[in-house]
Amino acid sequence: MTTLEMAKTLLQDAHETLGGTMEGVTDEIANWQPEGKALSVAAAYAHTVVSEDMLLNTMVRKAPLLSDQGWAVKMGLSEPHPAMGETWEQDFSAWVKNVRVDSEKLQSYGKAVFAQTEQYLSELSEEDFLNTTIDLSGWGMGNYPLWRFVHRFIIGHTDNLTGEISAVKGMQNLKGYPF
Repeated sequence: MTTLEMAKTLLQDAHETLGGTMEGVTDEIANWQPEGKALSVAAAYAHTVVSEDMLLNTMVRKAPLLSDQGWAVKMGLSEPHPAMGETWEQDFSAWVKNVRVDSEKLQSYGKAVFAQTEQYLSELSEEDFLNTTIDLSGWGMGNYPLWRFVHRFIIGHTDNLTGEISAVKGMQNLKGYPF
């Protein structure tokens, strides 16, 4: 098995686990706001899918976001996900407490984002996957290998937020992970 084949399998696993964790999530479950700093299911899921769209398209593919191609009005967010920038932390903190979702619409957008990412990886060669770099100097990380970027910022991010969603579902006395 190549490194790229492993990444594709791990990405599919992350997407499937997130999808299974979101199964049966209604708007009421998604929009329930836990105490403290924990994200609602709505905020965690929206952040997962919007981030994957942004990371893949703006940083890797240099292509328009899916959310800019007709999805913005039909993705089910009460307000847009904040963009990266100087006020990111403040904007994100406010957004996670205020955002409400139409869970069904947002999950449709998520499926489109996941399909696009999986398609992108299926079109890469092993050599490109291992030798391409992403400029993360704005994050203080310099040129970052694509293989590591995919594992850390797409697969790892999805897995981390799936865990948060599972925990918040547990706080609502619901089953979290699908297994």
